[in-house]
Amino acid sequence: MSESIFKISQELQGIINDIIDAGGEITPETEANLSIKKDELSSKSESYGYVIRKMEYDVNIIDQEIIRLNQIKKSRKNTIDRLKNVLSFTMTNFDVPEIVTPTMKISFRKSSTLEITDESKIPKKYIVQKVTSSISKAEIKKAIKEGEIIEGAEIIENQNLQIK
Repeated sequence: MSESIFKISQELQGIINDIIDAGGEITPETEANLSIKKDELSSKSESYGYVIRKMEYDVNIIDQEIIRLNQIKKSRKNTIDRLKNVLSFTMTNFDVPEIVTPTMKISFRKSSTLEITDESKIPKKYIVQKVTSSISKAEIKKAIKEGEIIEGAEIIENQNLQIK
């Protein structure tokens, strides 16, 4: 049972080709070979199923860990912002523009930002038009299912592997 599903599939196709070459006749020997290959495939497929389930479980655990880590990250960022605000407020109140210690320097850096106070007064040459469009796949699918023919679109039926 050390054969891979690929090898089992190849051997199964070989047996099918032998049946076709024999004019569709299945000998007892061919039937026995078919039965063995089917059993091997079933066993191997079950093993694949267990591996897939385990990996799906791992992915779920990883997703939960990502959520947990993002919450920790958000909390740390909020703490950093609060600490910076307290430090900034205190330095401003005591009129201390810079603090220098042997290991770090804390100071203010000048920067500028633009704030729009009234959009209606901004000259048109500074206004940029953004136009976006997207295809509503849900609406197209609904229309095709209702019998409408839409050129450039078709519904494709898929076979999705399900492991229960």
